[in-house]
Amino acid sequence: MCSDVATARRRSGLTQKRLGELIGVSRQTVVEIEAGGYNPSTAVALRLAVVLETPVTALFALSAEEATDLRARRDDG
Repeated sequence: MCSDVATARRRSGLTQKRLGELIGVSRQTVVEIEAGGYNPSTAVALRLAVVLETPVTALFALSAEEATDLRARRDDG
């Protein structure tokens, strides 16, 4: 899973600390989300989308390779 949270955060002019305060998580959690090492809950992902004024699907997406692999496994039954 790739995360574009860091790009959106910088575009919004927010620090990691301030973003964490706004969405109710620690700065370290924001660091981990941005690095792709932490998958946030749906509630946190939605709060991120609202604060960063971007669709949640623009913040979190599977890589093209992961999506292709999932489709192949689905089609294999």
